[in-house]
Amino acid sequence: MTRLAPRLVAPAVALAAGLLLLPAAAQPLPANSPLRYVPADAAIFVHADAVALWSGPVGQSVRAADPKMAGELATQTKAMFGVAPDDLKTVTAFWPKVSAPPDTTTAGVVLTFKAPYDVAALKDGVEKTLGKERPVQVVAKDATTAVLLMGLPARYATPRPATETGPLTPYLREAATGTHVVAAGLTLANLPDEIRGDNIPPDVQPFQPLFRADAAAAFLDIGKEIALDVRVKSATAVKAGEAEKALGLLVKLGREAFEGISPKELADPALKNTVVVMTALKGGLKNAKFSTTDTETRARVVVPGDLPLAAAAGEAVVKVKEAAARARSFNNLKQLGLAMHNYHDVTGSLPPAAVVDKTGKALLSWRVLILPYVEQQALYQRFKLDEPWDSAHNKKLLDPMPAVFALPHPSKAKATETHYQAFVGKGAAFDLLKGPTLPQFADGTSNTIMLATAATPVPWTKPDDMAFDPAADMTKVLGFFPDVAHAAFADGSVRALQRTINPKTLSALITRSGGEVIGDDF
Repeated sequence: MTRLAPRLVAPAVALAAGLLLLPAAAQPLPANSPLRYVPADAAIFVHADAVALWSGPVGQSVRAADPKMAGELATQTKAMFGVAPDDLKTVTAFWPKVSAPPDTTTAGVVLTFKAPYDVAALKDGVEKTLGKERPVQVVAKDATTAVLLMGLPARYATPRPATETGPLTPYLREAATGTHVVAAGLTLANLPDEIRGDNIPPDVQPFQPLFRADAAAAFLDIGKEIALDVRVKSATAVKAGEAEKALGLLVKLGREAFEGISPKELADPALKNTVVVMTALKGGLKNAKFSTTDTETRARVVVPGDLPLAAAAGEAVVKVKEAAARARSFNNLKQLGLAMHNYHDVTGSLPPAAVVDKTGKALLSWRVLILPYVEQQALYQRFKLDEPWDSAHNKKLLDPMPAVFALPHPSKAKATETHYQAFVGKGAAFDLLKGPTLPQFADGTSNTIMLATAATPVPWTKPDDMAFDPAADMTKVLGFFPDVAHAAFADGSVRALQRTINPKTLSALITRSGGEVIGDDF
């Protein structure tokens, strides 16, 4: 044995030296790496450095820009995993195979923590949060590592053999170096066959070389610069060249998308930080670098690291919420317009602006009369139609207000007040005592407003609407989103009226038989 030892030392030293000289991406995965659980041929994997994301410059700026959102995220993470975001070290998710349509509930997640975690709290949180639709198995591997299996067999909670190789092997190894904030990879053969076949839409066909590649990966780095590196591994050098062309086209389309945004949108002061980020992204895409070595194609996009990402994200959230609110408002008015037509079909006319008593005193709004036509028959039957809206009995029915009357946009309205109102009197669509028939809309139902968003909210049961005055500027009584007021026309359509609409044009749209010429600004 003593003679054999010297003979073993030299090869061992040489092997160790060789491993040290290997590129980082070619070195075997560390035994304790969470990426050891990812199959080398997984359809998708995503590995994130939770510390860098949450505590790094971008994470800190996002939390500072929206503390409420950050607090809610921390609360949700605590409820889901039994730990706060600050306790997470890395999060790794993988999908061995993806079907069509994608089954996102069949996946594995590996969590690593900075310190020992509460296994019971983790299992309880995961079961309550994720186990509602499909059971989730939580496997505590050690004091700081847990594996969550959603619809996967228990074998996926065991690290893959160190000798296992596959299309993702080089990308998993690079991700394991810890030099990237986020790493992701795809094995294209394990994605749905539909995206790799010939029957794909014509506008997607130029990107077919990417879908037919062997594997692809992306690496995100955040520091003085924010860099995104994309890699595509093809079967041959010729296919790699085709993949580079497809990547170039993809980047070009991204750049053109930014260039296609109208100057009006870019001039919106509420999007000043978003414009800064978009301009930087457009520049990064313009200066993207491409290279192909043998069978691997690379694209790299770099933008400055000091972009106002948090502020831009906040602006984007506001815009997304506003867009959702606009869509819901459109839908509300669609339902109200349909209710008006159904009321007309049953009674022979539109409802009057109000329910009145024998003396002509207004008691209740038209909104009460159409309740049966917005799926609120039970509520309608509870009203006493011979009593005013604020009688002891009827006042109790103010709350809750049916959702269809609620404007989904920030306003000073109370929970029982609505902005959806009608124009009433002096030739408008509604009269106080008797509702008109649709044939009486001589100007055309498509040219006459029935309902609109009013500036001043009113209790929804109160017979209070926008009184039409042909001599007044009726744009003053409309309630606008930042740039438009929504209006339901007598033909059932819903349209947006620009804030800049000419008062004369608006008056022409309010009258049902005025014979006015509608201006070009509508």
